[in-house]
Amino acid sequence: MTTFDKAKTMGYAQLVEKIQAASLVEYGLCPEPLMDKIFRATAKEGDVYVYAGLNNADVDCALLDLLREKPEKVLAGIEIAGFLAGAAAKFLYLPEEEKELTEQLRSAASAHNVILVNDIINVREAEKDLILHIATACDLAELVDDEYTAGVYVKTAEKPLAKVAPDTPVSELVSLDDAKAVYMGYQYYTPEEAKELTAKDATTALICVLTEKNCIVAETAKILGKYRIRSCGRCVFCREGLIQLEYMQKEITAARGKTQQLDLTREIGEPMRSQTLCTVGQKSPDIALSAVNKFGSEFEAHIKKNKCPAGVCGAFVHIYIDPQTCTGCEECVDVCPADCIEGKAKFIHMIDEFECTKCGKCIEACEEEAIIMTAGKLPKLPNRLIKVGKFKKH
Repeated sequence: MTTFDKAKTMGYAQLVEKIQAASLVEYGLCPEPLMDKIFRATAKEGDVYVYAGLNNADVDCALLDLLREKPEKVLAGIEIAGFLAGAAAKFLYLPEEEKELTEQLRSAASAHNVILVNDIINVREAEKDLILHIATACDLAELVDDEYTAGVYVKTAEKPLAKVAPDTPVSELVSLDDAKAVYMGYQYYTPEEAKELTAKDATTALICVLTEKNCIVAETAKILGKYRIRSCGRCVFCREGLIQLEYMQKEITAARGKTQQLDLTREIGEPMRSQTLCTVGQKSPDIALSAVNKFGSEFEAHIKKNKCPAGVCGAFVHIYIDPQTCTGCEECVDVCPADCIEGKAKFIHMIDEFECTKCGKCIEACEEEAIIMTAGKLPKLPNRLIKVGKFKKH
């Protein structure tokens, strides 16, 4: 007997009682007793629809692992929710970039009468319908199968997605010993703040520890880029705000930053929280605001000291070939995608810094470890091809 067959056999009243007894709550940013959401949807005039997916703002997508590992549970949960709400149709929304996962689910989704869509949920159109998190759907199916355990999902660099007790300290889930920052729940936290947090604060499931090797500015630019792609563009504040927030982060990483950009980040980010209609616009500013407010010294290093503390931003680092170590093997010339390394056999090679993209492939290819990346000053280097061993520093 399938999970959905068990639910139908149980009947509406017994199923509702089971859900309420388990205190099943909607997962993610909008926690609410599941049956309260379903009852409100059934009060709608006309047809009711189920819209399942991640929270729109969740660009981490760690919880999509549920669809990879337990697709039948998630789809059965959506089907059961549709049964309880008397839904005319059920939709499962996946991020636009997850086309491959969508195709993998298509056959199973069809068997559960669930329509797949690669988009974010239009919360304005779905306001009176049932919006369901995929983790809630999974919980619902496991409850029917008597496999449900209360908890929240967590995923780290070392550990796959798993359920843990909501009050589990973050310090037990990841090591904070070398942490510079902790990214979780749509924003950054300082290590001191993270010590006070628990698993329930990881609302997207992902907990990521940043160390001195990670650049806060560069990481923020990457995340804002994901939000900009995710935005549907209907809210002006979200559409234009994300363009400006990402642009300013990129300018700072490119050594074109200005101090006033930090204030402008606040001026744009704070109104976005209240002037946008879905969680993309409401939560996306948090990453930029928490970055500039908590890690201002890192931004100032980029802007005022012309330095990336992590040595990550290419505009602030140099790659050069040590003329005393180079053997003229031409390995770096062969792997350079920008074709910016000049050299021939048994001659000291040279990098054209204006053309270099700082990709680091030449560093990986050099067995002599003659290619060096530095944030400091460059030593004296040859300005023409010289035979190996003939270069004089002075």
